[in-house]
Amino acid sequence: MIVLSLKTYKEATADNAVKLCQIIKKVADETKVPIIPAAQPFDIYRIKQAVDMEVWAQHLDPIDPNRHFGWLSPYSAKQAGASGVVINHLEHEIDFKTIKATVEKCKQYDLKTLVIVGTVDLAKQVNELKPDYLAYENADLIGGDVAMIDHDPEGTKQVVALASMPVIVGAGIRTSEHVKKTLAVGGAGVILASAVVKAEDQEAALKDLASGFK
Repeated sequence: MIVLSLKTYKEATADNAVKLCQIIKKVADETKVPIIPAAQPFDIYRIKQAVDMEVWAQHLDPIDPNRHFGWLSPYSAKQAGASGVVINHLEHEIDFKTIKATVEKCKQYDLKTLVIVGTVDLAKQVNELKPDYLAYENADLIGGDVAMIDHDPEGTKQVVALASMPVIVGAGIRTSEHVKKTLAVGGAGVILASAVVKAEDQEAALKDLASGFK
C-alpha cells in the first residue's frame, strides 16, 4: 500500500491533482498495488468526478455539521467522496485528546483512519484507539535524503510488533529499496509526497516505488 500525500504542492493542486490521480489510478491498476492519494479538501470532489478511485482527506476536525466556521467536517469530506483521512501528520500535529476524538468522529461517518505517530510511546497510545492504519515517521526526515526505515529500523520494528493494525512507514521514502526494507520488517506500506509529486516523471517514480512490492 502506498499513501501519496499531495500536500499543498502546485503540482498536486486543482487540475494538476486530477492529472496526478489519473497517473496514480493507471499505476495502481497496472501493478495491483493499492495507491491512495491524500488530497486537499478543495480537490476531493474534483478528483472523484474525474477519476474512479479512492481518495482520502489530509486532515479533518472532530465535529458534526453545525456552527464550526473554518473547521473541516468529516461529514463534508464524506459527501465530497472521501473514504478515509490521514490524522496527525507531523506537519499538522494535534494532541492525543484530539487524535482520539477525530478517530472516533471519523468512524461515525464511515471514514477509514490512518494516524501518524513520531514515537513508540505515542504508537502504544494510538494503538488502543484502533484506527485502520498506524503510520510511523520522524518529522525531521520529511522531504529529506534519509529514509525513516534507514534512520530508525529498530523503532519501526517495535511499532510493527505492538500494532494491532497494518503499519505504514514514512519520511524520506524515495525508492523501491525503501519499500522493500519496510516490508522486510513487517510494514504494510509507505507514505510519502515529494519523491513522486515533485518528480520530473511522476509515473516513473510511482512505478519504481510499486516495484518494491513484488
